Amino acid sequence: MLAAAIVFAAIDPFAERLPSGPLSGGGRNAEDVTVSGAELNRIIVGKTVGASLDLLRSGSGDTVLRIDRKMSEYGDPRLGPHLVLAEDLEYALESRPIEIVIDARSIGDFAASQFEVNYFAKAEGESGWRTFDLTREFQSYMLTFRTPKRGQVEGYDYIGVRPVTPDKHRVTEFRSVRVRATAPKSDPPNSQANQPLP
Repeated sequence: MLAAAIVFAAIDPFAERLPSGPLSGGGRNAEDVTVSGAELNRIIVGKTVGASLDLLRSGSGDTVLRIDRKMSEYGDPRLGPHLVLAEDLEYALESRPIEIVIDARSIGDFAASQFEVNYFAKAEGESGWRTFDLTREFQSYMLTFRTPKRGQVEGYDYIGVRPVTPDKHRVTEFRSVRVRATAPKSDPPNSQANQPLP
């Protein structure tokens, strides 16, 4: 009985489980999905050493994700903090213009003055890192991008986010990430495929 009680306590089936894993439409409109509150836990640290992610309650009561990144260099957004988009979102967002709207702010003694975002569908179909200037108050920042057509195999798309770290380390807080399609699917001319929107 004692052993069973210890195992039951360790499993704790009644504890609140934070959402994790790739972001899916999950009954929502897959063409317009917002990650906020506990769902910010879906943003993962990646394989690069030197970043920490903490899900916190802000002074105003909002749940925020604080990213503290040490100075490091990497190009692939999967190597650092990123959000994985499941296959249903990849399908819903392919071959169309999209907006990624992120609520963020700088905070702390080592506050970042800028942060970067990258939408990565595949190596030849990514937005590249875009830089935004931060303030001490939450503001909305928008990246626009025309997503590429899916390949033969369904997979994941990724949204990378990171504080800009000119030296030591820098801290940024994120309150929400919204991904939405802004026009119907279409195949743009080759010269415009996979290009950032104006």
